[in-house]
Amino acid sequence: MPRLFLLRHAKSSPAGPGQKDFDRPLNSRGRVAAAAVGRFMADSGFLPDRILCSPAVRTRETLDHVRPFLPDDTHVDYVRELYESSAEGMFRVIADHAAGAERLLVVGHNPSMHMLARALSHDGDPDLIDRLKAKYPTAALAVIDLPNGGWSAIRPGGGQLVAHVTPEDLGGPAGD
Repeated sequence: MPRLFLLRHAKSSPAGPGQKDFDRPLNSRGRVAAAAVGRFMADSGFLPDRILCSPAVRTRETLDHVRPFLPDDTHVDYVRELYESSAEGMFRVIADHAAGAERLLVVGHNPSMHMLARALSHDGDPDLIDRLKAKYPTAALAVIDLPNGGWSAIRPGGGQLVAHVTPEDLGGPAGD
């Protein structure tokens, strides 16, 4: 059964004068939060065998702080379409880039990460689903099991929410 991990980038600072949104780095809170989520993933056995990551600075840095907790041989693809993507675009990116993966981690941005998690999470603990639907803060992680059929068959309404965790749940800084 395919398993999808959806990780929103960790906390970054607002863009400085003349700085593009794409180039915003993580702040210190974000670096701590990303490492806490990486540790949680390892401790919970939530280990991807493939990673798709937006090439924006803050998503790359989020992955840099999660990566020490993941298997060294996990393949990473930086996919431009994950930056400023719609939920529909996210479905296409996954279908186009996830071949061969059983456990896929996607590191991206809101609002598309939140929309995708909400669209997929129709089964599972109702309280957990309600919590996910309400908010998807920085460095939030959703773990969603999908029915068999391959990544090209990924569709809204087809997943079971296994976990939804935020850095605050792990004793770290609150996201926003």
